[in-house]
Amino acid sequence: MAVKILLVDDDEGLRDSGRIILESTGYLVVEAADCEHALSSLARETFDLILLDITLPDKSGLRVLEFVRDKHLTCKIIVVTGTAGLENAIRSARLGARDYITKPYNPGYLLKSIDHILSSRVQTNARLQIIKAGDFIKSTPTGDLDMEASKQGLAQIAATGIDLQDYAVLIDLREVKSSLSTTDVYELASELVKYGETFERKTAVLARADKDFDQAQFFERVAQNRGFSVRAFTAFEDAITWLSDISQPAENQSHEPSSIGVFSSSVPIPT
Repeated sequence: MAVKILLVDDDEGLRDSGRIILESTGYLVVEAADCEHALSSLARETFDLILLDITLPDKSGLRVLEFVRDKHLTCKIIVVTGTAGLENAIRSARLGARDYITKPYNPGYLLKSIDHILSSRVQTNARLQIIKAGDFIKSTPTGDLDMEASKQGLAQIAATGIDLQDYAVLIDLREVKSSLSTTDVYELASELVKYGETFERKTAVLARADKDFDQAQFFERVAQNRGFSVRAFTAFEDAITWLSDISQPAENQSHEPSSIGVFSSSVPIPT
């Protein structure tokens, strides 16, 4: 049976482009232009996934997230917005959003995100939090790493996401466009020590399979020397599986509901 997606966006042009992208891949698409129509659709039909604009003309898209949570619906949610921001990402994650991307749609990134979320291999009992590169890896206009801004970004995540101490963490570095030296990687890995309690010392690093993976492996070694359980990966599913495995003992003790959250403001990185 084809996957059914509820596409919620008040911009007709973006709905059209989103529908074309999704239908070309074989998904069934139902459209809603505002919160009222989205809630009406959810009351009548069952969806596998909601592609949700967070800024709607009648009510905030967060109302849709609340509805899905309160009604115990099983559909997954990707939040889409033109106003990227860490606060919205955190609020969305706490209400059950699985990913967070910005407009306009990047077809490749959108389809990859949907594939990851719907993949049976991503179903896990681990409490996972995804942090995307744009949330703390900051660049100068020339494309070099802005170390001070990156440290501030990491501090902001640690301060805002104090609940991260209950999660295993996935740091997704695949979209980093900064030029990172060995010294940069060493300094960033060392910076994690300040936030050991927040990150619970269980972290997977996801990198591209080129030279960036070598840097991720170096990050892994430095972090391990500072007491963190860190592994570098090039495949999303492998990273999630590892985090699930190392988190299993804690899950067996806590018996708390599982969740996957995301800090992913996806702010464009200057190049």
